[in-house]
Amino acid sequence: MTDILDEQVVERDFTARSVEEQNDFMAQTWCNTCLEVDLGMKNPKEFESKDRVWIEGECLKCGQPTITEIVEEDE
Repeated sequence: MTDILDEQVVERDFTARSVEEQNDFMAQTWCNTCLEVDLGMKNPKEFESKDRVWIEGECLKCGQPTITEIVEEDE
């Protein structure tokens, strides 16, 4: 198991993604506070570590942090 505290986290440029991709990631969310899907997020920031890529933002409904993990597929 990876120790999250030891993860080297790097912020990525979310705006480097296509506008379509940005909109999809900001719309297709899960909020652990609201317990609802696709409420959307604002203020997205993208991060990566050795094993994963994710976007953190704020739920449009309640304003609490929401995280969307991205699975990047090889083309």
